[in-house]
Amino acid sequence: MVDGILNHSIESKIKICITIEELIIIIHRSVMKMEWILFDKDGTLIEFDKSWEKIGIRLVDSLLDEYPVADKEVAHRQLGVLDNAIVPDSVMGSGSLDEMIKAFNNVVGKDVSTWTRNTSQELVDTRVPENNWIDGVYDMIQSLKKDGYKIGIVTSDSRKGVLQFLEDTNSKDAFDLVISTESHAAEKPNPAVLNPLFDSYDVKPEDVVIVGDTNNDMKTKVNAELGLAIGVLTGIAKKEELVDADVIIETAVSVPEVLKQYIENK
Repeated sequence: MVDGILNHSIESKIKICITIEELIIIIHRSVMKMEWILFDKDGTLIEFDKSWEKIGIRLVDSLLDEYPVADKEVAHRQLGVLDNAIVPDSVMGSGSLDEMIKAFNNVVGKDVSTWTRNTSQELVDTRVPENNWIDGVYDMIQSLKKDGYKIGIVTSDSRKGVLQFLEDTNSKDAFDLVISTESHAAEKPNPAVLNPLFDSYDVKPEDVVIVGDTNNDMKTKVNAELGLAIGVLTGIAKKEELVDADVIIETAVSVPEVLKQYIENK
């Protein structure tokens, strides 16, 4: 009996040691339906970097120099390069690397997958990024963290590019997980791109939200059976292109509001 009283006393002291802020987070976690919020980087967290467009154009130009075709102008149009710019809803504008490879193979009439992977990685590695936060997004992330959410990045950028972003914006502590895409790794919308999350953390797919500016981000939710896909209009895709989004908002600043409504409707 004495042991029981002592144990009760110890438990009470432990409970008292929990701060009000920690208690709020514990209570919030007990009722909220999501644990992780995964953000795309370019066009979602930061302004769409024009250096990506330059890389895409250089990749197509290099392809057609290396593997000449009868009509370069037609080939450029087929791949989504028009007037020295990339068409947003083309394969070069919103396609995955695997989709680009398939398009390249069709245009030049041979398998150029190895050349494409190696060349695209070389271009990415030499890219000089422009890292400018979209207004209000950094503060929004801090707000989500205070509410108890885990925050991650899932990007098609290389590890080098992501580390540069974190350094330039002094935001390393804002993210609990960073998933980058190297030349031979899985990428969105392949659900395997999220293996670093599910292999390292005890979280169910339905308790994960993905936020992004392309339909490949939204397809990742579908393929990985995540809980919610939120599309934003600060990147390259138009609203009508985000066909697999559950919710579409102007900027990621509104993510907390979407989560609140989602929880209330559950």
